[in-house]
Amino acid sequence: MTKIRVTHWLVRATCMSLGLGAVLGIIIGIDALGSPTTSPVLGTITVLIYLAIGAAAVGLWFGEELGLRATRLLLIAQVPIVQSTSFSYLFYTGASFLIYVGSEFGLNGFIGSAYVLQVHPHGTSSAGYLVGVNLLAIAMLTILSRVDLMPFSSSPPPPFK
Repeated sequence: MTKIRVTHWLVRATCMSLGLGAVLGIIIGIDALGSPTTSPVLGTITVLIYLAIGAAAVGLWFGEELGLRATRLLLIAQVPIVQSTSFSYLFYTGASFLIYVGSEFGLNGFIGSAYVLQVHPHGTSSAGYLVGVNLLAIAMLTILSRVDLMPFSSSPPPPFK
């Protein structure tokens, strides 16, 4: 598989999507902290997660190994979608394109950021059953699997000789 540089436009687009999504997530998290229905602990965790995403995207933009690894890890967390009467999980930053099966089949796309982690004791939720994946997160992971942070061994030829 051909390696791409961290300056490739697909890598830059991934960084920008995650960075803008992180800003939105931080704003949403701070707003949720002021809500009486949101746990202060979960609101703080949400803000910290989106701060980590923003830091990882900036690190990747500048070609840092830690930024690349952290971005990959945070994208892996954005792949699954699960919903049942007792548990729900959805997490995306910047944008998502979801495909899911279960009590419904569908495709859905979202722009923005969301973090949903709900536990419903004794199956008290009226939600149906869904299992799916975020295809955009998988595409971004595929792009990042090709990134080579090391400089290429041969220098480019001079423009004119």
